[in-house]
Amino acid sequence: MVLEQLYSTKWIEQKTRYAFLMGIGYSILGIVAAMLIFPQSPGLAAIAFTSLLILPSLTRLISVEANQAARESKFNIRQLFWEHGDIVKVYIFLFLGIMLSFAFFSIVWPQLATSAIFSQQASIFSSLGIGTGQAAGASAGSFFWGLLKNNLLVLIVALVLSLVYGTGAIFILTWNASVWGVVFGLMAKNSAAVAGANPFWIFMLTFIAVFPHLILEAVSYILAAVSGGVISKAVI
Repeated sequence: MVLEQLYSTKWIEQKTRYAFLMGIGYSILGIVAAMLIFPQSPGLAAIAFTSLLILPSLTRLISVEANQAARESKFNIRQLFWEHGDIVKVYIFLFLGIMLSFAFFSIVWPQLATSAIFSQQASIFSSLGIGTGQAAGASAGSFFWGLLKNNLLVLIVALVLSLVYGTGAIFILTWNASVWGVVFGLMAKNSAAVAGANPFWIFMLTFIAVFPHLILEAVSYILAAVSGGVISKAVI
């Protein structure tokens, strides 16, 4: 593709923070393309287009990491994390950039437009029962085990997709980033409407409050994706 030719793999690996801008830019392009080509159901199409834009860059990065792993004469867990820390950072910044793009559009667009364009992501928000009392009906124990089961399933799927497709887990990571963004955006918009506050300020407070959980969950998926991708390329 043309876009990834604008920067080298080595540059993005050394300047990992710019992956944040790449995540924002590619997700905006993905959302716009999905709305133009699939106006009836752009939610999942936006995920697919965003993933396709990111895929070539991640494939090249994974290949570099796999070559490094293949040259290792012995296994060292500390050295492993040290050598592959750059690509983990790239994934993290990509995840945050995509999430913030979806959150931004969820906040600035009217409620009906957000629910229609991001219908799949908005359905997750509705299923949480936020503000409706549905979530209060479940016990803390059942909620915890349900959440743990779901996260473990996503973790396994990310690992398997990366083992089979190399960088195939980017679709799962993009989907999760979009869900976080839309859910946080809708939460901020609804809370701001009730409190008469700025939705972006509410979003910032919400983001800070859940950041420890967010980053822990995201990093677990990212480590599974990177591990599967590196192993897949190194075996080949």
